[in-house]
Order: sequence, then C-alpha cells, then structure tokens
Amino acid sequence: MAGAWLFFIGHTTKNESSMILIVCTDFHITYMADLSGTTKIEALMITVCWREFHIKTIMKKICIICPSAYPHIAGKEFATAGGAENQLKTLGISFLKKGYEIHFIVDDFGQPDIEIINKIIIHKVSLKYRGGANYYLPVSWYRFIKTLNLIKADCHLIKFPKDLLLPLGLYSFLERKKVVFIGQSDGDTNPAVIKQIDNYITYWFYRTGLLFVNKIIAQNKKQQIEFKKVYNKNAKIINSMITLPETDQYEKKKYILWVGNNSFNKQPEKFLKLAEYLPEYNFKMIMSPTAKTLSDNFITDKLHLVPNLKYIGYVPFSQIAVYFQEAAVFISTSLREGFPNTFLQSWQYKTPVISLNIDPDNIIKNMNLGRHSKTFERLCMDVKSVMEDKYVRCKIGENAKQYIKKYHSTDAIIKEYLKIL
Repeated sequence: MAGAWLFFIGHTTKNESSMILIVCTDFHITYMADLSGTTKIEALMITVCWREFHIKTIMKKICIICPSAYPHIAGKEFATAGGAENQLKTLGISFLKKGYEIHFIVDDFGQPDIEIINKIIIHKVSLKYRGGANYYLPVSWYRFIKTLNLIKADCHLIKFPKDLLLPLGLYSFLERKKVVFIGQSDGDTNPAVIKQIDNYITYWFYRTGLLFVNKIIAQNKKQQIEFKKVYNKNAKIINSMITLPETDQYEKKKYILWVGNNSFNKQPEKFLKLAEYLPEYNFKMIMSPTAKTLSDNFITDKLHLVPNLKYIGYVPFSQIAVYFQEAAVFISTSLREGFPNTFLQSWQYKTPVISLNIDPDNIIKNMNLGRHSKTFERLCMDVKSVMEDKYVRCKIGENAKQYIKKYHSTDAIIKEYLKIL
C-alpha cells in the first residue's frame, strides 16, 4: 500500500483544538482539513475515521510470481502442468474483483515484455537458468529484481519456484514489502526431498529466502506443523480455491481417470500397472511434460500391454474439465502432495477420488470423499468395489460437491487471504 502519513499543525487545549490535519501519500499532499474549534476527542475521531476510510480506498498492488502461469492467463496452448498455475490465476482474478491492482511475473513464452489481459498486468522475465545453464542465473535474477522494482507492489505471493524466494525476500525486506509463500507440497518441509528433487543450492536459496517471508500459507495440518518444526516459521492453513460449475447435471461414463505430469513424484507408471491388473475396466490417462522430463516414451512404449487404457497425453487446462465430468472415479498415485488440485477438480464434478498415498488431513476418509488405499493391492480392491456400486459413487459424489461448496468456494477463501495482506 502506498505510504500514508498524518501531520498536525497547531495546538490543542483541554477542551478545544486549533489544528490542521495534513495527509501525505507518497510525499504528495492528498488531503487537508481544518479541525479548529473541535474538541480533542472530536478531532481524534475525525482523524481515525478518515485514516480507516483512506486505507480501505487506496488500491493495493499485489504481485504474483509464477513463471509458468502465462499460458493460463492468456489462454495459449502450451504444455504446462496447470493445477497450481490455475490456482494462482483464480486467486489473482479474485483479488482483482475486490479492487486490487494485480501483476504477474511470468517466464518468456514469446509474449511482449508487458501485457495486459483482462486487467491483469503481466511482466515477462526470462528465467533461462531454469532448465538451462546456471550461468544465466545472475542476469535472470537482476531482471527479476528490476521488474519487482518497476511494479512496486505492496505484497508479493509466490508458490514456486523455490529458488526465487531468495531474491524476492531480499528485495521485499529492503523495500519493506510483504512476502507470502504458499506451500505447494508436503515436500516443502522436507529438506532431504528438496535436495533430491532439485539440488542443494536450490534448497539453500529456499531456506534462506524463508527468513524474509512474512506469512506462510499451508495446505494442511501436517505442513503447518512441519513448517514450525523444521524452519521455525508459523503457517496459516488456507484451503485452495476452485470456481464452482454452473450445473450439477453431468453425464457420467464408466471409465477411470488419471491426470498429472510425468514427474517421478506422480508415479504415472502405477496407473498403467493398475489398468493391467484390472482389464475389465476402461482407463484414460492425461499426462503433461515437465521441464526435466519432456518425453513420454516410458509410458507410450508400454501401451501395447494395456489395450484397455487410452493414452490421451497433454490436454490444455481449459479443455480438461470434461474428463473430470465424465469419469466414474479419479485415481491419484502421487508420492507427495500438499492438497492436489486434481482432487478439487474431481469433487467439483461429483467424481470420487481413490488415492494411493495422499489424504490431506484425512478428509477423504472422514468425509467419505472416496478411498485412501495406502497399498497397491488395496488400490485394486478399492477401484473394483467403487466401480461395481453406482450407489456408492453417487453418495460420494454428493458428499464431494457439498464439501467443495463449504470449504473451497472462491468467496470463502479470498476472505482468508485478505486478512493477511
């Protein structure tokens, strides 16, 4: 928020004041009021009321850092993951509707340096070192900080990449701006996992950057506890948000769906194994590449072994809803997640989730939103039992729809964010 300062010229007696209130915003006089003749209490009340009004009416600038978000904001066809990016896009649109000025910093997708799409101001910063040579890092960070200084946001939100948390934190600390880090995966609180998946240097950037973070958003209770235990940082749980569909009427088809990227953490090969073990059911698989793994040969080379599996490959995020609408059940095979966006995408269309490993705060079990299998053998049994009982699928679907409305609607979640900005 732009700096607002209150100055008083004059004096006050026991009963009356001879005083002029002068308000400066960013070193410019924006308001003057003659409070002469008022009592001290009246003058104080006027000042406080004005200050509250002024703070609420000054537009805050919010900058969201998400290198891969550009295709989702611009509606372009690029093979990027989608879930987390769309989550931040939805968050940005929600802030925009509340009257905030929204900026995004994104990677280079061949777009202009600065572009405005649906009132969202998009800034391009080439981050060639991500997936490329490390010697690009100093230049990329310099341009990143230069862009931050150009925007001059009051608050910065970042979910990933972890390494950018260091230059963002340093800049915000020196400029006295706020940084909010949004936890993405339970691995964010596990140093060994970060060093394994990324590297030690990235972990150091991330660990040091956390020192400058003002607020941390956790996706579940486990993350909240681990942020405090591992990094000595307090975290607030705020659920992910999702836009509710306009209709509750969906034509379900009897196929089993898997959606994710081709990273090691998602374990897509487990879905092939599941299809092979259950040849009586139809399976559909949607998989997007990652910067580290562009090829999907490790899946396509084995498709001849599973004729009941239809491999679709990459589907743009804007076109993926129909698969969640039609699916009988959704399968998660991920090793680690915070709160998977695919769970929300499934539940908003009344699709049960059968998860091999992930059940954030035991909500699948406690609220009957699907099944948490824990072992592959149990996964096979859970799929069979749910697929063979339409009543169970419908009951889970209704539970899921009510859960989404109560805990993940846009209006409810944005109120929680506004409390910490």
